Amino acid sequence: MHPPAIYLHRSEIVQPSRVHLLLGVLAFTAILHAEDLAPTHPVADADTYIPGSLEVAPFVPPASVELTRPLTDAVVTTVLVDKNQKTTILQRGQASMAPDLFVHPPTPETPPIQSTFPKRQIVTIQMGGTVYDHRVSVVHWQHPVTKEPYEAVIGFDLGLIAPINSFIRGGVTHHTMLFTSNTDTDSPSAQRAAAHGHRIEVPEIEPDAYRITVGDPDDSAGLSPLLALHELYLTEKPRLEKLRTDLAVRNAEAKAWADAHPTPPETPVFWFKPHRNSRYLTEQDKANQRKAAEQRAQQKGAEQP
Repeated sequence: MHPPAIYLHRSEIVQPSRVHLLLGVLAFTAILHAEDLAPTHPVADADTYIPGSLEVAPFVPPASVELTRPLTDAVVTTVLVDKNQKTTILQRGQASMAPDLFVHPPTPETPPIQSTFPKRQIVTIQMGGTVYDHRVSVVHWQHPVTKEPYEAVIGFDLGLIAPINSFIRGGVTHHTMLFTSNTDTDSPSAQRAAAHGHRIEVPEIEPDAYRITVGDPDDSAGLSPLLALHELYLTEKPRLEKLRTDLAVRNAEAKAWADAHPTPPETPVFWFKPHRNSRYLTEQDKANQRKAAEQRAQQKGAEQP
């Protein structure tokens, strides 16, 4: 019997750094909600599973950026030095004669456009957890209705799914926000902690299995976030593992290039021109701005038929 079809949609492969922004956080919430939405994903054959490609784009060195030259009419230059001896330079130039930013006048409310597309349900899953040696994860989420906390031990690395931010399961679009941090139990820091009696205890579980440790294991609604991700993992495991390998290769190339091309230290310089109502304007500056505004109004009037 074939497993239920899962369709994945990927428009861009995100960097792993985006996934690991909250390292060390053990508990996160999960929200599962549904609303009518026009479809944004293609419908693929039942045997396709991932209509979009998970191919990782090759690393391309960034183009060099030409810095804008400083103002030549600087009136005041201010040098700021913070407690870390980092210097910032502020250069104030002559008063700006540019017009104010145009603000569109309010218009009557436009009636909403009625979509002719068939409506589709959408689900959002948020989950976080700690991964041990990229093989066991302790994950946390909430019941979609009661907000009751749930926790489970799963026999795979939740970080494998983290780069996938949306997929389609049973005709329902699922958006995911997964936050993970990996703990290497053989790292020097872990060994030092173990020597002082703080050994990391990794839960035991069979590979690819899961065990509910907090929450009602018989509540299908409460388990739905985990079950959807577990099914996604089992179906797409080979492609997810290849994606991780490809991302690691590209990130290693990017790091090697960055190490070989270090950014030279620079002193940031900010240039600005005082505009209307600025406290830096002199009376002569204000008179010049009024005169420039009158000239623009006259020119605009002359251009109108």
